[in-house]
Parts: sequence; C-alpha cells; structure tokens
Amino acid sequence: MIAYNSERLSFVLLGKTNSGKSSFLNFISDQDVSIVSSNKGTTTDPIKKSMEIHDFGPVLFYDTAGFDDDTSLYEKRISKTKKTIEKADVILYLLSIDDEIDELLDLKNKHKNILFIASKQDLEIGKNIFEKFESLDPLLINLNKKDDREKFFEKIRSKFEIEDKTITKNLVKANDLVLLVIPQDAEAPKFRLIKPQVMTIREIIDKNATAVSTNLENLENTLNSFKKKPDLVITDSQYFKEVYNILDKDIKLTSFSVLFSAFKGDIKYYVESVKKLDQGAKKILIAEACSHPPMTEDIGTVKIPKLLKKKYKDIEIDFTRGEDFEDIEKYDLIIQCGACMFNKKYVIERIKMAKEKNIPMTNYGIVLAYLNGILDKIYK
Repeated sequence: MIAYNSERLSFVLLGKTNSGKSSFLNFISDQDVSIVSSNKGTTTDPIKKSMEIHDFGPVLFYDTAGFDDDTSLYEKRISKTKKTIEKADVILYLLSIDDEIDELLDLKNKHKNILFIASKQDLEIGKNIFEKFESLDPLLINLNKKDDREKFFEKIRSKFEIEDKTITKNLVKANDLVLLVIPQDAEAPKFRLIKPQVMTIREIIDKNATAVSTNLENLENTLNSFKKKPDLVITDSQYFKEVYNILDKDIKLTSFSVLFSAFKGDIKYYVESVKKLDQGAKKILIAEACSHPPMTEDIGTVKIPKLLKKKYKDIEIDFTRGEDFEDIEKYDLIIQCGACMFNKKYVIERIKMAKEKNIPMTNYGIVLAYLNGILDKIYK
C-alpha cells in the first residue's frame, strides 16, 4: 500500500505545555521538526511528521498544543488539538510532574491505544515523573541518549500493529482482469490520477491481477478488445448509469467511492442511511473532505445536488469542506465523499458522531447508485 499520510498509523502527542512534546518529536525523528522553547504555547497548529519505523511500517506523528495553555489563543489551540485527537490511532501522552493521576486514568479509559511517556532533558526529573505515575506503566526516555530512540520504537512494535487493509477485499483475486473507467473531465487533475485511482491500481497489481484503464468514451472499444469479459469494472461514481448501460449485466460493477466507503467507513450504515431520501429527508448536508475550490463540474456541489433536486423538489442542501463538521443535528441526512484525504479513525469518529445523534449518513457513491436505481446491482 502506498504510504499516503491518511493511510499511515497516526500518533498524537498530548500533554501539558512544556511537557516535552516538541523535544520528544525532534528526538524520535532525529530532526528539528518542532520549535522548542521554554515559553508556554509555542506550538499552535498541530505539526505533522511522517516517517517509517523499521520492521513496523509508515507512521504519522502530530505535535499538539498543551492542554493547560493559558494564552489568549487557548480556545483555538485546544480546538485544533481536539480535532487532531479524533484522528489518533495511538495517543502518546508526555507526562508532567503536576499531572493528576485521576485525569490520566480517565484519559486511559477513554482511549484504548495510549502510551504514557516520562521524558525530560533532565533525567532526574524524568525519573521522578516515572516513579509518580508508575501505575500507568510509563516508558522512561532519556532524550540525551540516542539508544533510547530504538527503545521507543521497540515499545511501539510490541504494543501496537498496523492493520492489514485492502480496498478491493475479495472482489479481486490473482489473475483477474479489472477494468477501471477513469473520466478526464474538468475535475480530473492534469497529468495525474487521483489518490483512490492510484491506490486501487497498485493494489490490483499487488494481488497479481491485471488492471486496464480507459475513459467513458473509449469503454466499448476497450471491452471489444478483450478476449474475455473483465471480472470487475470499477468506475467513477458519477458515471455509474452510463457504464452500467454499456456493460453486460453479468459483469460485476462498483466505484472508487463505494470501495472507499467500505475501506474507511461503514458501508452497511451508508446503504441503510441512503433510504432516508425516500423517507422524508428535507435538510441535507454534503460534506466534502477535500479543501480544494469546487470546479464547475464538481460532483459534490453540482452533480449530486442537481440529481437530488430533480427527484426531491423541496429539499435544502448545505455544504461543508475539510474538517468542518459542526451542528450536524439539524440535518436529516449527511452525504460524505469517499474521504480519501481522511484517515479511517477520523471517518469512523464522524460516523460515530452521526449515530449518536441518530442522523443517517451515507456517501457519494452509494447515493449515486441509489439515485440511478442500481444500488442492488453494485452492493450485495
């Protein structure tokens, strides 16, 4: 699997101001990634550092603002930190001598994957912290000792693991022929493929199968050039209907967005939730993960709303982009993109939030298949 940041195991560094989070990140990366200062509130926006841990895999570290920040930017900094926690596969908590054990135990109960670290430039202080919080089984790290970097990595290898994820699951097996229908419209980036396309092609090749790509205009010519029918066709969701009408009905069909709904989200919840469209959904939120400006042919802000308003005359549609996901309780249905730019943990947190508020949530591919009347053909 290609190591995009959203597919890396995410480690979020938490702790009070001056607990040594930035120093620790610089230590384990062996680089000056974060600014280190004795002044409180030096770290504002979360700082990201991607790296590869030998014999473990690709990871992403976030350095965050301290929880006890008392500067004028406190609320904004803490809001950013909380958003980052939602993405955390693992929390690394840098202990301070004035931390409260009850608060730490509460944090441990809320987060399954957490590692407490006693880390200070002054080793004596680090030992005092270690002894105070020994019941939390903290890892004592000497930032002046390079060998302790491997000590930390070995702890990570023994305590955590990277999930073996697959996009195509059992849809593709060795020696299969997979045809990908990739549009080249105004939304397509010039000279390159988008992330879901690249990741899917790479996985097909890794499975010892054959990936052939074409566009909608050349689809019939491509099919006629094959000696056998493709075992699977994967299309862009916005061309579901056109591709379905061209294919023989015994050829399996899906889309990149539908594959990603299972890869990162909860496809069963998405499929059940889309039925809300015919059950009186009046106010809909379309949530796009990417923060790029929408194009004239944008699937989220143009194509899906056009199809929705054609069938459901009196609906209201709002839009959000990036990590904006507030006040969702006022909506009858949330439609999210494939979320290829978010990690799975963050997508699951969004779904969890929607479920807690009893708000149906689905995604682009499922909606387009449903509106085109072929959902039962692409998901069984």
